[in-house]
Amino acid sequence: MEKFAHSENRYDVKHTLRQHLSHVASLTESYLINGTGHSEGKLAGLLHDLGKYSDLFQRRLEGKESGLDHWTAGAWVAMAKCQSLAAAFAVYGHHVGLPSFQELKCISKLVEFEESHPYGLRLSDSDCEHLMARFTEDGLTVNKPANPIFISNALSLGDMLDQRRIFSALTDADFLDTEAHFNGDENGKVYRDPGPALQADKALEILHAELDRLSANSDPGNAITQVRKTILNNCLGAANSSTGLFTLTAPTGSGKTLAMLAFALQHAAKHKLRRVVMVIPYLTITEQTAKIYRDLFEDHFGPHYVLEHHSLAGMGKENSRSDAEQEQERQRRLLSENWDAPIVITTSVQMLESLFSNRPSSCRKLHRLSESVILFDEVQTLPLHLSVPTLAALSHLAHQWRSSVVFSTATQPAFQHLDSQVAPLVDSGWQPREIVSQPQQMADQLRRVTYH
Repeated sequence: MEKFAHSENRYDVKHTLRQHLSHVASLTESYLINGTGHSEGKLAGLLHDLGKYSDLFQRRLEGKESGLDHWTAGAWVAMAKCQSLAAAFAVYGHHVGLPSFQELKCISKLVEFEESHPYGLRLSDSDCEHLMARFTEDGLTVNKPANPIFISNALSLGDMLDQRRIFSALTDADFLDTEAHFNGDENGKVYRDPGPALQADKALEILHAELDRLSANSDPGNAITQVRKTILNNCLGAANSSTGLFTLTAPTGSGKTLAMLAFALQHAAKHKLRRVVMVIPYLTITEQTAKIYRDLFEDHFGPHYVLEHHSLAGMGKENSRSDAEQEQERQRRLLSENWDAPIVITTSVQMLESLFSNRPSSCRKLHRLSESVILFDEVQTLPLHLSVPTLAALSHLAHQWRSSVVFSTATQPAFQHLDSQVAPLVDSGWQPREIVSQPQQMADQLRRVTYH
């Protein structure tokens, strides 16, 4: 008898388990294909709902059972049979959040684990051989990953992030495939439209036209105009260098907002990167920057080219929106769930939670940070007690995920002195390249006050 992953959609079509597992596996693998762990991502996708092959879970879909754990069996198979702890972490955590290393080890004995289940649930079936027999009968197979991510109790920060990337990709794929089922019709699933592509070359042309307009309306002999031109040229020159870590030290009022964007777009065009993420500490600056970028690109690329994501985004005027505006806001909320947009403007809190939280909803965006330009504005506001792990995580993204990270501010923190503390966490350490050639000279040019 055919087994199902989800109940009927509005067209009375059930979601077959075989289709759900295979589609989630393909999606997860595609999100990871340009980095480490894509074979373990595929394995996690195939096993993430293994417990749904049980009779108990099929009764749950009929409303006759409740309180079932349908994910731990898949985590056990990934760990015990396929020797992939990374896949086991992802499978176990895709509903309840990433476990600790000790918690994951507890599932090695399923009967004992069920007796003291951390969430008070029953396993849908503790006989994993029985579940795998049904899995095989459904035409599905799993293989041991060729080069699994090495995970131990003394997990390095880089390995931790690579494992979390698998978790992020699995969570996103599972959400999207389930959503597609319930949005489907009598002909099958209907996936949401993906966010637009970056089109970095075209976006750069639009930005240059705006910069030319601003320059034409400025006094060429003015000190501010000269400094802004110098910073822009420095950013465009540095954009042609290899991906990695950068600092941008420039005084307030020197045009960093657009110069940073010019760096990001030219850098993305050169290295075929997929996304620009701007991280800002304050909501007021976040909203101002989002408006500047939207005014630049919305008429050319549509309303979702620039995605604003923070706690207050989309709030206000709910009762006065037209149907079209309400649909546009609904699309923005969907794209915010997994940062599926070419330019994302968000807060430091959202970024840090994506890097370090164990919750599926927060981590779901993490895999989107690969092959991206990540810009941190007003970086001196980063929490000092989190500075070493934050620098280590961002260094790993820059050196292993083919991304670039830019720390921008007028008052650059002395993070380079933390290299010796970052290096034990990730081999790359913290050694950024400065974009602006003479930041102190520019600061002196724009100095308006002398203190005595």
